Amino acid sequence: MELRKRPTVRPRRPAAAPPGVAAAPPGAPAAKDRGLLGINLRYFALRAVLFGVVLAVVLLLGAGGFLAFVLALVVSGLMSYPLALRQRRAVLAVMENRHGGRR
Repeated sequence: MELRKRPTVRPRRPAAAPPGVAAAPPGAPAAKDRGLLGINLRYFALRAVLFGVVLAVVLLLGAGGFLAFVLALVVSGLMSYPLALRQRRAVLAVMENRHGGRR
């Protein structure tokens, strides 16, 4: 019977951050654990980009001035309801966890 030496398994070190990007300090929350502020910022950014795209399309179609702004506001508002549903649910989940399920 032949005895073989088992290779030792070393724990992996976290990958180094790319040049120019600061590494997260130890104990910092994970990227998906940003909390309420991060979720709200992502939600706002999504709505702002959506409004900008819709405004550009409305302006390209020939509407101008105040009418273009109002049309873009209404259309982007209607589009953001289904498109930002995941972010809205994430905000509600964080709020429920904070308040122990109370509303």
